[in-house]
Amino acid sequence: MKAEEIALIQSKHNAAIVAPAGHGKTEMITDLVDKLPGKKLVLTHTNAGVDALQQRMNRKNISKEKYYLSTISSFCMKWCDAYPQTAGVDSAVKMTDNKYYPMVHAGAIRIFQNEWARKVIGTTYSCVIIDEYQDCVLAQHQIFVELNKTLPVYVLGDPLQAIFGFKEKLVSWKNLCFEVTPIKTYPWRWEKTNPALGQYLNDVRTQLLPGLDGQHIRLSTVPNSGAVHRIGISALHDGSIYKIANQYETVLYIAKWEPDTIAFSKGTGGLFQHDETQSLKILYEASQLLDTDDGYARANTIYDFIGECASGIATELKSYEGHIKDGDFDFSRIKKHPEFGKRMARLYKYHGHNDMMAVLDWIKNEPGFRIHRRELFTEMQRSIRRARDLNIPIAQAAQEIRMITGNQSKYAGFKRLASRTLLSKGLEFDCVIIDLSKVAQNASNRYSSTEMYVAMTRAMKAIYFITDQDSVLLNVPQGI
Repeated sequence: MKAEEIALIQSKHNAAIVAPAGHGKTEMITDLVDKLPGKKLVLTHTNAGVDALQQRMNRKNISKEKYYLSTISSFCMKWCDAYPQTAGVDSAVKMTDNKYYPMVHAGAIRIFQNEWARKVIGTTYSCVIIDEYQDCVLAQHQIFVELNKTLPVYVLGDPLQAIFGFKEKLVSWKNLCFEVTPIKTYPWRWEKTNPALGQYLNDVRTQLLPGLDGQHIRLSTVPNSGAVHRIGISALHDGSIYKIANQYETVLYIAKWEPDTIAFSKGTGGLFQHDETQSLKILYEASQLLDTDDGYARANTIYDFIGECASGIATELKSYEGHIKDGDFDFSRIKKHPEFGKRMARLYKYHGHNDMMAVLDWIKNEPGFRIHRRELFTEMQRSIRRARDLNIPIAQAAQEIRMITGNQSKYAGFKRLASRTLLSKGLEFDCVIIDLSKVAQNASNRYSSTEMYVAMTRAMKAIYFITDQDSVLLNVPQGI
């Protein structure tokens, strides 16, 4: 940011900066942190967002004395833990409960409605900077309205990237009560990779913006040699995807619904890894089934679980399936994969943690099986290992490795990923393949204008649409 722009922001008690995708928003935040006086409270929505900002701060050698960086929810949790009676939180509500985060946000509002609380935070920080403000629900927005009574509040975001409105109503940028302040931006993300793509996305942005006013947008899928390509629906079955994947170092496939991303990653034999949700419901469900001192139940659950994670199970291990389902663990007549039979028989007989791990280890190392849900598979291994080492239920171990920040493992290194817009936000890939093959079937399969913008702007070099149509109709965004 230019010195005069930073001075303009500093002169205001609140400011809202609109920064399109790839236009240097993270750089703006680091500039504000570096140049504004005092210690800044910097907040964003996800741990991945915190990591991205922290890496940028480190690259610019910005002293940690200049800022405190956290997720919004963690910040609220910290204050609710410090003042539980003022917050009015129920300690019986756990982090895994759907009511937990709304409760914490409401508690933070109650705290910061008190002048004494705002004075406490005001003695530590000179201002508050919030990233990805378009993703704030109304309760989160109210927190910052309260803080703004004492501290300057500066928010950055892009209403065209507001894609979480299906959960709760999102803050409206038309009635933000923070002053929208124009700062010049530029599509830096594509400057070195493909300027033509950057220009295309700027043009498309203009076409999509009326969607924020409730208009249905029709988006052209006609190829543009410099940025956009189109492949027919038959590409999902004729091997064209493999040719595209081989042209780029990193490739992201995006579909509307999770069953489609699972089917795609499985169909590619693990070439594309399925992108898992943080909640990872199937991990908890399988973990609960494993929390039994019953060899038959544990063996059945492990067999079903590996079928969810790896391709080749239905064919390579078909001879074992009937035996396992019938409770018959005498595999002496089966000649194929005898080591698998030996480990499953031991699991049935002794049904310990190490016996479950032995089966999973064999699947992981056997070249005939291609794991397409590696994150899920690895998290189950970690859950069983943690349950064994700490002598706790596997379901509890699974919750602890997913929900407690210090126990979480990162799975950001997949070069080819099958995901949805909601999960891929913030990621960057050389090539993005957007599956539009089902949009004509019914309205629920259509992308909204905000979802489409987020999906397209994940691409650094090229976009591929999977469709036989010259254009597609986009839904009106939800919750904005």
